[in-house]
This record gives sequence, C-alpha cells and structure tokens, in this order.
Amino acid sequence: MLHALSPLLAVLVMMSLVPATLAVEPQRLAWDELHKLVGKQVSIPLYSGCAVSGRVVGVQADALTIDVSKSSHPEACPKGSLRVPRATLYVLDLNKKGIRYRVTDTTLDVLGAVGVSGNAPGPPRTTTIRIVR
Repeated sequence: MLHALSPLLAVLVMMSLVPATLAVEPQRLAWDELHKLVGKQVSIPLYSGCAVSGRVVGVQADALTIDVSKSSHPEACPKGSLRVPRATLYVLDLNKKGIRYRVTDTTLDVLGAVGVSGNAPGPPRTTTIRIVR
C-alpha cells in the first residue's frame, strides 16, 4: 500500500515547493531606463494615498507622465494625464495584459473547478519594478 502511494506523495511534495520557487526579486531600473516602459500599462502607489493605473506616456528628467485609466480615489486623482515627480517615485508594477495570460488563467480556473490542477499558480500578471537612484 505504501509503495503505491509513493508517486502521489512525491507529486504533492513537489507541488508544495512551487510557490517558494516562484518568489522573484523585484526588477530594478534606473531612471534613464524607464523609457522602455512607454506605452506599457503600470500601477503606481502615490504618497497622497491614491493608487493609479494607466499607460506610460512619457519620461522626462523630473517626472513620469501617465494617462490614468483607473484611480482608487477619483476625486483626488482623476482620470487623464498625471505627472508623477521623480522624487516621489520609488516603485511601480508593470501589468501584463495579453491573450497568453487570459487563456492561461481561464484554463487554470477550469482545471481548478474540476479539481485537476490543485493550487498551482499561473504566470505572474505583474512585475514589480524598483526605481534605482
């Protein structure tokens, strides 16, 4: 009986190790490298207590400009163009929106619903980027 359960136990142990191996250090970019993010979807926590999400429009020497599409406090941080000063920007999340992630998420949801995939995580949808001074 124990011999028959050995492969199952091995699989369960391997699945429990998956979340630990997926822990990733935040990516680091210098201010001069932020031009790579122009046109990308990002989320930024602001010191005013708001969190905004939108597309990067441009990078100037003193600020990052984004076109805000979502805001946690629409009155304080309305939709539209927003300049985030360089002195207050330390971290942002790069959001990945693509057909690959939607198909993978849907597949994992269906497999999870029928009990096949367990708790196996899908690909990360965001990448945390720390701004290096």
